[in-house]
Amino acid sequence: MGKDNERKLVDKTKKDTVSKSFWRDNEHFADLFNAVLFGGEQVVKPDNLEEMDTDVSGVIMADDYKLSLGRFRDVVKKNFDGVELVVLGLEIQEHIHYGMPLRTMVYDSLGYLKEFEGVRKWNKDNGVKAVDADEFLSGIKKDDRFHPIINIILYYGEKEWDGPVSLKDMMVDMPERFVDLFADYQINLVQMLDSGRLLFHNEDVRILFDVVSNIYKKNIDYIYSKYDGTEVDGELFWMIGKITSSEEFLELSQKKKGESVVMCEALREYYDEARRDGFKSGSEQGFKTATLNAIIFMIKYGISKKDILKEYSENDYNEALSKMTAK
Repeated sequence: MGKDNERKLVDKTKKDTVSKSFWRDNEHFADLFNAVLFGGEQVVKPDNLEEMDTDVSGVIMADDYKLSLGRFRDVVKKNFDGVELVVLGLEIQEHIHYGMPLRTMVYDSLGYLKEFEGVRKWNKDNGVKAVDADEFLSGIKKDDRFHPIINIILYYGEKEWDGPVSLKDMMVDMPERFVDLFADYQINLVQMLDSGRLLFHNEDVRILFDVVSNIYKKNIDYIYSKYDGTEVDGELFWMIGKITSSEEFLELSQKKKGESVVMCEALREYYDEARRDGFKSGSEQGFKTATLNAIIFMIKYGISKKDILKEYSENDYNEALSKMTAK
């Protein structure tokens, strides 16, 4: 299979699909929640996590009104600590959503509604009798209780989140005397760009946040210096490429799928091979294209002109710069 076909095959996989697969892993999921919600303390244990149905669809009904809402969370797990369980939900966002607090609140409401209907059905099916008119009206017992839902919104976009993080942020200005009366709703938002302030214990999660955030910040020198010689799982390498839309990472990870990858060594090999392929093909243009693409990559991710000229000619540098700015 040629390189163009390999790249097309990779690109058919959606970013969300790759992300969901990564975060369904209990080790990854637990480490994210511990870093974001508990400052790195190991509160959520991977062995206590169990996958849940992501479907929170429900029907909202009134006397003369009925609304069906079909909603699916990205990843949902129940955390059982031996006493009771808490529902943990993860929403993955590529783009800023300016209605995120409202959207998350609806998801939570549907989750509680689904459990409420489940308890009512269980009571009815098992012949649980209401002791008074109040229990009969609601269909649940006075001492029936539900399980708390706690969510994290993981935003992996390149731009800083400038959207609301609470329902209050979406409201018009309120008179001061009404502010404390308003039932606000907060979201737990985390950005890939937050990597420096989060304490991770899982190496895959730490590398994912660190490398992606520094690709966004164009700190490629940092990545080369910190991860030179670092071996990572091929699937993680692929995920970094998908999130950052880096063709170099994607093409290389497709070739090494199922293998571990020595990160910076692999990137250097990628460009060396591209240049060799151009030379072996007998195509001067193929060699030239590979050279210019390598220089463009280095410019794009912040490698200084001085360092680039250690490997390439100034004519190639200027031609690559012209090609880059012409796009």
